[in-house]
Amino acid sequence: MPGPAAGSRGTRMPVFAFDQMPLFLLGLAVALFLGVEAWRRASARAAAHLAEIEVLQARIETLRDEKWEIAEREARLADLLRAQGDVIIRKDLQARLTYVNDVFCDTFGKSRAEVIGRPFLPDVPEGDAPRMLASFAGLATPPHRIRFDERVVTTRGPRWIAWEEFAIRDDDGKLVEIQSVGRDVTDRKLAEEKRAEALREAKEANRAKSLFLAAMSHEIRTPMNGVIGMTQLLLDTKLAPAQRSYAEAVRASGQALLAIINDILDYSKIEAGKVTLDEAPFDPRHVLESVAELLAPRAFDKGLEVVTDISASVPTRLLGDEPRIRQILINLAGNAIKFTGAGGVALRLSRTGAHAGDRAELLLEIEDTGIGMDKTSLEHIFDEFAQADQSHARQYEGTGLGLAITRRLVDAMGGRIEVESERGKGSVFRVHLPLKIAEPAAGIASFSALEGMRVLILNDRPLLAAGLARAAGAAGAETHLVADAAALARALAAAPADVFICPADGAAGEGAALAAEARRLHPGIGTLVLLRPQDRDRLDALTQGGDAPFDGYLVRPVRAASLLGRLTDLRVRGWAGDIGAPYAHDFAAVEPEAPPLPKPKEKMTAPILPLCVLVAEDNEINALLTRTLLEHTGHSVRLARNGVEAIAAVEADAAGEIDLVLMDLHMPGMDGFEATARIRALDTAHAALPIVALTANAMAEDRQACLDAAMDDYLSKPVAADALTTTLAQWAGRRSAHGTRAGEKANLA
Repeated sequence: MPGPAAGSRGTRMPVFAFDQMPLFLLGLAVALFLGVEAWRRASARAAAHLAEIEVLQARIETLRDEKWEIAEREARLADLLRAQGDVIIRKDLQARLTYVNDVFCDTFGKSRAEVIGRPFLPDVPEGDAPRMLASFAGLATPPHRIRFDERVVTTRGPRWIAWEEFAIRDDDGKLVEIQSVGRDVTDRKLAEEKRAEALREAKEANRAKSLFLAAMSHEIRTPMNGVIGMTQLLLDTKLAPAQRSYAEAVRASGQALLAIINDILDYSKIEAGKVTLDEAPFDPRHVLESVAELLAPRAFDKGLEVVTDISASVPTRLLGDEPRIRQILINLAGNAIKFTGAGGVALRLSRTGAHAGDRAELLLEIEDTGIGMDKTSLEHIFDEFAQADQSHARQYEGTGLGLAITRRLVDAMGGRIEVESERGKGSVFRVHLPLKIAEPAAGIASFSALEGMRVLILNDRPLLAAGLARAAGAAGAETHLVADAAALARALAAAPADVFICPADGAAGEGAALAAEARRLHPGIGTLVLLRPQDRDRLDALTQGGDAPFDGYLVRPVRAASLLGRLTDLRVRGWAGDIGAPYAHDFAAVEPEAPPLPKPKEKMTAPILPLCVLVAEDNEINALLTRTLLEHTGHSVRLARNGVEAIAAVEADAAGEIDLVLMDLHMPGMDGFEATARIRALDTAHAALPIVALTANAMAEDRQACLDAAMDDYLSKPVAADALTTTLAQWAGRRSAHGTRAGEKANLA
C-alpha cells in the first residue's frame, strides 16, 4: 500500500528543544511550590477557624445550660414567692414601682399595668395617719433596713402589714432601688390587742382588789386592835391562873390575826405599786443585830439559838431603805424560826464583789437547821400563799405571803434572792442588795490586844459556839471548842487559857459548875456566862459576890462588839492573860457594855406632871383603851369623835390646858390629816401643839405620810402602854416645830 503523499496534512508531535528543558522545569517547580504553600496556608486558616468554631460551640452550649439553670431558678423563686404569701415590691429613687409580685396585685386589687412606673402608697382606714411617700433616709445608715407596721385597706378589708424595707445597691455600692416586703400580721396584732386589754383589765381588777383589801384590812384591824388592847388591860389586873391563860390565849390569837392582816395589806400595796423606797444612811450591822434581838425571845421559847455573824468588811454606813431591809430580815428570820424545831438560826452579813468605789453589794444570809424543802417546793417557794406543802400549811400559822413580799421588795431594790435547801437538813436564804456607801468607814474594829488570848467555848450549842469562835477569832484570839467537863480539863491541861465562856445551863451540865471547875483547874482564868433575857433573876447569883462563878455576862443573841468589849475588859482588868501587862484601848471604838437585861415590869407612872391629852378617835373601844392607859398614868383626857370635834376642842381651849393631841387618821366627816392641817393653820399658840398620829398602818411610807402631814410623831395601834409612856415623855412640855411661827405670832399679839 502506498504511504501518504508528500505534503498531506496529519498529526504532528510537538517538538521540544532540549536546550529549553531546564527553564521549563524551574517554572514548573516554582508553580508547584507556590501551590503547595497556598494550600498549606489555607489549611492552617481552616484549622484555626475550626478551633474557633469549636470554642464558640462550647460557649453556646454553656450559655444554653446557664440559661436553663437561670430559668429553673427563676421558676423556683417565683413558686417560692407565690407560696410564701408576702407582698414584695421594688421602687426606684423617685418612689416609682419597678416590680410587684402577684401577692401585691391580689392584696391591693391592682394590676401591674396600673402601678408599674408610678408611685404607690396603700390607702389607710379612716382616722389612721397616712405614711409619707418615701422613706429613704433611714436606709442611708447601717443596718440599712427599716421595719414598721401599718394598717392598710386591702381587698379583704383593713389589715395590718408588717413592712421591711432595705436598700438595693449596684456593684459600686450606689443606692439604686428600695425593696419592700410586707407580711400580713393582723392575727398577731389582734392577739396583742387582746392581751393588752386583758392586762389592763387585770390591772384594774388588781387595783380594785388592793383597795378592797386595804379597806377591809382597816375595818378588821380597828376592832382587832381594840381586842388586843383591852386584853392587855385585862392582863394588867389581878387574874386567877386559868383566867390569865385564857386572856393570854386571846391576846396571842389576836396578834397572830393582826400579823396576817398586816401581811395582806402590805402585799396589796406592793402589788399595786404604791410602795416607794427611801434612801437614807443606816448601819447594816445594827439592823441585823436588832432583828436578831427582836426575834430571839420567840426562838428561846422553842429552845432554839439565834446567832449573828458580821464580816469586818461591811461598811458601817450605807444608803438604803432601812425599814424595808429590816422587814426582809424579819420575814426570812421569822420564817426560819417558825419552821425550825431544833438547833437554831444564823443571821450573817457580809460584803461581796469588788470593794472599790462608792457602792457595795450587801449579802444577807439566813441559815436554819429546820425542816428544809425538796426541789419541787423550791420552785414555788416565792409564790403567793405558798408553803412547802399542805401539811406544813396546817401545822404552821401564816398567810404564805412573807416570802412573796420579800421577793418583791428585793426586786424593787435591784437585788436578787436565792435559796438552797434539802429536806430534813435546813435552808439557806441569800439576799444580794446593791447599795451606796454613805461615808468611808471601817467594819468591826480589830483588837490587837486579843492576839495571843486563848478562849475556851463550851460547844453544847454548836451554832452559838461557832458564832462566838468566829467573832473572837476575827479579833486575833485563839479559840477552842470544848464539848463537856472532860474536854475542858484536857484543854486546860494542854495549855493555859485566858477565858472560858459557857451558857448558864445546857446539855453539858450546869454552867456554874463548869465555870467553877475551870477556875479550880486554872485559877487565873476569866469566866463569862451567856444569859437569855428572861434569865434576869439569876444574874446576881451568877456574877455578884466573892463566890460568884462568873466574872461577867453576855446577853444572847451576843453582839460581836459586846463580846470583844467583854474580852478586852477582862484583859485590861487583869482577870485574864498577862496580868499587869500595859495595854491601851480606845473604848469609844467598841460598843459599850452589853445591853442590860430587862427589869421586871413595874406599874406605869406618869413621866412628868400629869398632862391634858386630847384623844381624837372615832372607835369607842379604841378610845376607851387609850383613855384607860392615860388615866392609869395620872393624865387627864378629853375625847373627840372626829376631826371637826378635835378642832373645836382645841379652839375652845382658851386657857391652854391641852398639852398634846393623839390624832386618829381615819375618822368620819374629817380625817386626822385635814384636822392636823387646820390646827396648824390656827393663828394661836395652839398651832404649835404636839400632834401624835394614831395609825394602824405599820408600813414605813404610811408613817412617813404622818410626818409629812405636819404631825410630830406616831403610835401604832393597838397602843402599847410602854410606847405611849415613852411618847408622852418625849413631847411633854415641848412645842411642835410645825406650828412654831403661828404660836410665836400669837404670843407677840
